[in-house]
Amino acid sequence: MFAVHNYFLIIVLILFVKAPLSWGFSISGTNAYLQKAQSLKLHENPKWLLMGHYEKTFRGHRSPFRGTMFIDPEGFNSPEREITATINALFSESEELTKSLKRHPQCQFLARRNWLVKMLGVAPADILPCEERENWKKQLSANKVSLIFASSDLGNPASSFGHTFLKLINPANAANKDLIDYGINYAADADSSEGLLYAMKGLFGVYGGRFTMLPYHQKIREYINLEGRDIWEYNLDLSPAEVDELVNHLLELENSRAPYFFFSDNCSYQILKTLDMLRPESRFSERYKAWVIPVDTLKTISRNSNLIQSKVYKKSLKTDYLDSFVKLNILQKKALDAAVEQLTIPPDYELTNVEKAEVYETAMKFLGVKAYRTQKDLDEEKYKLFLQRASLGPITSEVKSAPKYSPEQSHDSSAIYLGGGSTPLSDYYSFKFRSAYHDLEQNQAGAVPFSQNNIGTFEIRHYTEIQKTVIERATFIDLLNTNPVTQLDKNISWKIKAEVLDNLRPSLEAGGGMSFDILENARLVYFISGSAVEHNYFAGPEMMFLINATEEFGISFDLAYWAQYETTPYLKFTAKMNYQLQPNFDVQLKANDQRDYQFQLVRNFIF
Repeated sequence: MFAVHNYFLIIVLILFVKAPLSWGFSISGTNAYLQKAQSLKLHENPKWLLMGHYEKTFRGHRSPFRGTMFIDPEGFNSPEREITATINALFSESEELTKSLKRHPQCQFLARRNWLVKMLGVAPADILPCEERENWKKQLSANKVSLIFASSDLGNPASSFGHTFLKLINPANAANKDLIDYGINYAADADSSEGLLYAMKGLFGVYGGRFTMLPYHQKIREYINLEGRDIWEYNLDLSPAEVDELVNHLLELENSRAPYFFFSDNCSYQILKTLDMLRPESRFSERYKAWVIPVDTLKTISRNSNLIQSKVYKKSLKTDYLDSFVKLNILQKKALDAAVEQLTIPPDYELTNVEKAEVYETAMKFLGVKAYRTQKDLDEEKYKLFLQRASLGPITSEVKSAPKYSPEQSHDSSAIYLGGGSTPLSDYYSFKFRSAYHDLEQNQAGAVPFSQNNIGTFEIRHYTEIQKTVIERATFIDLLNTNPVTQLDKNISWKIKAEVLDNLRPSLEAGGGMSFDILENARLVYFISGSAVEHNYFAGPEMMFLINATEEFGISFDLAYWAQYETTPYLKFTAKMNYQLQPNFDVQLKANDQRDYQFQLVRNFIF
């Protein structure tokens, strides 16, 4: 019995002596780190604030995120309390926290730990090995990062301004194997099928946003193959150490969420905050005070740093198909129907060999998109078309692979319009402000072709002859989507405009119809439209002719036949021209059936 008691005592003494040597933690050491952090005021350090995604408010710093990224229950509301809780957790046994996190806090909060080790001069004995995390990162083997921009899609409200996310690059996946790299996405936990309710929830931050990691090929399939959105990859000049810190930081953010606002605290803003965390001196996110448009964030990075090394354009299957389709003449488009249905062009179509070759190439692209959308195996059909095309020989030229302008070279989203005009009532001077994003006639680089996407605009006029200043109109939303009809898509074009006119008259206009590309740079649109201005209601057919004479010069003609109950119908006509004098500086001319003639200078900028 005595021997058993002695053995038990020896075991207890061994554990008591060995534990501190194993973990290296002591109360005095932790207190020393706390005192040093307090003396250095690390809770006010920009790096620490960015690690917690803190925002400066009138009550101090506060983070929109909630979840496991904060150790202190009130850590989201107090950087000082959070850094105290972090040091206590990192350099102590933290048994309860370790159990809840399924790993020691040092291994859960690698980015914080590494920074505190550097700032506090932490002893090597107080640094734990994290084999699980390190082995996982070795399998990931990422040493480069790309910023990805997916182009706009007006068919989906959440995608009308484009989308940005990150790609982690493993050098072993070079030579066309990059699809097995991983993408880092920040998005809302939402269901876009909710329609108008989806948009309203997104405006008011009802949805939660979170970071996720998924194979890059899933995003490529979603954007390029299914949604028909082009992608630009911007390779960033980050060191392997910065990439490792980025991965550590993203691991800290897992299982944490923040309210997602479509126009402000969105995908692009949180990506900027994350890049700021790597390089606090960049201060990218601080340049945005009201709203954040994804394409403008590319410009901010491009104009204010040397972070972008190179860029790669990846054309969607739909864009590739449309580039070929729009070059076909009327007879070729009819032959395309036959080629898709019969897998050959009947001999009664009088086409040259070059024209036949162009039809077969377009038909193969059509079946490529159809295969992805329907998830059907159409390889046999594509092969039969390929044989028909191959028999004609190499007689066609390649369709352009990339547009002249990349998204960051597009005009900025906000704009001020200064000008004047004339009406039968009086001449006037005008001032107009646009929050975002794109006029129908403006340079289409970075925007959906032949579209208008204006949110939050107002116009003030001063009539000189009657000496009166009025708010001419305040427009909440003005969207126009002219998605063309092709053999692939029988798209519905649509428009909606909600505004308040002078004398506080509410106005709502909407319409639906179809669009057709009649030339490579021209589109014809047919609508059945309706309008309600105060207590007056109008409806009737509408036709628009849109043309981009050059990349800098756009023109639109809009003719509507408005009918009203017990009132004589009338023709409503508007013509508008936009010419880009230089990047972010346009001149516009506008005239309508009310004999309102207007001239404006447009200065685009990032608000």
